[in-house]
Amino acid sequence: MLTDNIYYQEERKYASDRFIALVVLTLLSFVIAGQTSGTFAENVVLSGFTLLVLLLFSMAHYYFISSFPGTLIAVRKNLLILADLGVLTFLIMTFGENGLFFFPLYILIVMRSGLSFGISYFYTSLMFAGVSWIALLLYSPYWKEHSNIIATFAITTFLIPLFYLKFITRVHEENHELAKTLNDVTYDANYDELTGIANRKQYKEMMKRLITEKEPFALLFIDLNKFKAINDTHGHHVGDEVLKEVARRLSENIEEDDFLARLGGDEFVIITKRKRVYMDKFLAKLEHNVIGRHKVGSIIVPIELSIGISYFPDDNRTAMMLAKYADEAMYTAKKDPDRYHYFYHEITEEQKEENLKR
Repeated sequence: MLTDNIYYQEERKYASDRFIALVVLTLLSFVIAGQTSGTFAENVVLSGFTLLVLLLFSMAHYYFISSFPGTLIAVRKNLLILADLGVLTFLIMTFGENGLFFFPLYILIVMRSGLSFGISYFYTSLMFAGVSWIALLLYSPYWKEHSNIIATFAITTFLIPLFYLKFITRVHEENHELAKTLNDVTYDANYDELTGIANRKQYKEMMKRLITEKEPFALLFIDLNKFKAINDTHGHHVGDEVLKEVARRLSENIEEDDFLARLGGDEFVIITKRKRVYMDKFLAKLEHNVIGRHKVGSIIVPIELSIGISYFPDDNRTAMMLAKYADEAMYTAKKDPDRYHYFYHEITEEQKEENLKR
């Protein structure tokens, strides 16, 4: 998941730190305005409202990255840097000679952008800072007359971050390696190593989510017939190839909205939101395209399935009982030589009693 990514966590931390800093600065500006008078007080009030607008923007930004972590990543990071530098430049223009005290914030923004977002955003923030200084020279009469101060801070803003460039680069590389490790760990925790499809953990999470959403769905338990005989006769390496082939065939015959997982051994599961009227056609497609033969080297082995289906909420409303019913239906199909699938509601009382004797 993207929310587990180190870069996303850094972005959220940066957004959180900014929000806290802006709250403090906004409140402080209005407090100072109340203690002063004249033009300076007016400038402080104007700055307070400017910071308040930036604070509201920050709230919207934080909500956006929390709700849509994988959307417009580069755009929102660049927009954040641009907003910070834009407001900083406006404050320096507004306060004139007193704006001198805001110049060190250029260094802070450039450094923090590189550390939190990555090396490319370090260079982007430097470029935006350069545009800000040009704007000061072009549109501020005071700073146009004091271009030497801008030049001094511009050189400082370039030199100090560049002095720490090696450190920023190392942090970026460490974050990259950590992100890769976290992605690998997340993948291993959620996907079956042999077949590459979702594992039992993802299946449980999906069931929990769907039951919470209360939308109707069908749960299909799928088991390979005579798989133990394949392992015993030809070896586990052939059995593994059969499992991979079954996973491939199942994947190719489901829709994008369907969920497929391997529960372990030769057991698979499909969760689908198809309407009941389409289920018979879907099951016929699975049986026609998955059941058959598979060649592993010079060995040809049969692939047969038994499928049991239970429905939410008609059969039950809990994940445990839905799984139990789908398993019972699957076991009934396994014992019937004339059918490959059973719905739970089709099972007779006599068949249920036989299933209890397993």
